[in-house]
Amino acid sequence: MRTRQTVALTLAMAFATGLIMQPGLRAGAAQEAGTIAGTAKREARKPFPEYSVRVRNVQQGVIAATVQLDPSGDFTLAGVDPANYLVELLNAKGKVVCTEGPFDLSKQPSKTGVNIECGKPAAWWLLAAAGAAGITAGVVANDPASPAR
Repeated sequence: MRTRQTVALTLAMAFATGLIMQPGLRAGAAQEAGTIAGTAKREARKPFPEYSVRVRNVQQGVIAATVQLDPSGDFTLAGVDPANYLVELLNAKGKVVCTEGPFDLSKQPSKTGVNIECGKPAAWWLLAAAGAAGITAGVVANDPASPAR
């Protein structure tokens, strides 16, 4: 009986810490790194290299990669992990000019032809998703049916 409890506890700890299987991985096979490429010619002003583009992981909110626009106003962000990303255009001062996306690289590892246009409210989508996650966490944490601590 003691061995069974030890094995169960070890497995539970391994799952909780992510040692057995990381999100996005399947047994024995890793997903390839992704690429997001496109242009920001309509939204950035010349000289284009004063602007940069970064990708933000939608689920975690972290920035995965950043690159300056080339002299033609184009960009390529290669080697990003398979995840769902928003593409953000930044001015020379590092302020977000506008966003595009989201793009799910876990379903399609390469997204090319991204055209950054400020008329699309992708930032509102990210804000709404973050708010919904916060509300859900608050409801779960305050559920009267939850075990007492």
